Formats: sequence, structure tokens, C-alpha cells
Amino acid sequence: LRWGHRMSLVTLPVAFKPVTCSLKLAVNQRVSAAPFGGSEQAVDLLNDRWLMTCELSPRAMADGAWVEAFIGAMRGQTNTTSVYHFARPQPAGTVRGTLTLNAPASQGDSSIVITGCSPSTGTLKAGDMIGVSGLLLMVKDDCTAVAGVITVPLTNALRKALSSGASVTWDSPTMIARLLATSDVGYEPAIAQGVTFDFGEAI
Repeated sequence: LRWGHRMSLVTLPVAFKPVTCSLKLAVNQRVSAAPFGGSEQAVDLLNDRWLMTCELSPRAMADGAWVEAFIGAMRGQTNTTSVYHFARPQPAGTVRGTLTLNAPASQGDSSIVITGCSPSTGTLKAGDMIGVSGLLLMVKDDCTAVAGVITVPLTNALRKALSSGASVTWDSPTMIARLLATSDVGYEPAIAQGVTFDFGEAI
């Protein structure tokens, strides 16, 4: 007899439209302090992970069932789903178009170079989200393209190397996430109460 469950990617329901969303970068680091002098040393272990909390508002009783089904389908942290920054799905900057990496990038790099920007002098703003090869990346500082090419500083260091020509997503870039915790779907007469979800990027 075989036990166990093969991990699968659960499709995020179309009706999953949070009224609140927060995204926080969990930095993998080791901090130590000298026992007598008190001086500290911090080592960045370069394995950043996004944490997201979002909330679905109270909804009609008939709608509560799909929320329960989604929570059940996630099977705790066994399965994963694709989520994006629901509060800021598109850049505040003006860069659009079919974007690709203009040069390869190494694991641990804190910037990437993107080509194909439209307009050719488009911008990305600090906090804008982009996606490359399964990584959800946040722009660290405002930057401007020159002749369609833009160098983008990042808040999160690259977890893996990226190839030149890799596609770059600017519209609702996603991350693969596990469901770390959630509240239950509670019911009142004629309505289902709001539900909070805590997601963690699957690494």
C-alpha cells in the first residue's frame, strides 16, 4: 500500500479578488553578535522568499462554497498556486511591450538588463513588480530606458541564473506559492464572512 500525495498546482479561482493585499520580502540571513564587545555581523544567504497576506471580503452565502473548496484543494502546504501582487498588478512606471532579458544574469545578482521597452524611454518605479523565469522581482529604484534597454536594480537577489532572451512579464507577474495559513469560512445569515490567506513563495 502506497501513501502520500503528489504535489500539484491548483488554479487560482477567477473570483479570488482580495480587498487587501500585503507583500513582504523574507531575507534569509544569519546574524551573530560578539559575546563581550557587542559588535554584530550579518551574512546574507541569498535565498529571499516572498510572503503575502490577503483578505477576501464577506460575500454572498452561495459564494462561500468555492472558497472552502479552494482551501481544501490546497491541502495545507502540500499543493501550490500562482498569485501576484493583487494591489499592484501592473507597473507604476510606463514600460510596456514584449520584454526580454538583454543579457544573462548570475545567481545572486542584484540587477538585470531588459530590452524591448515601449516606449523606448519608458520607466520603472521603485516597488514595481516584474517576473522572469518563475522569479517574482521587485524594482529597487526608479530607472529609465535608453533606446528600449533598461537596467533594473532589484530588492531581491536572484535565486538562480537567468538566460539572455528570457521573457520578462510586467502584467500581473506571478509567484508559485504555498498556503501557509488561512482563517475558516464562517457563516452568518445570508453571507459568508471574510477570509484571510497567508501565502509563502514555494522554493
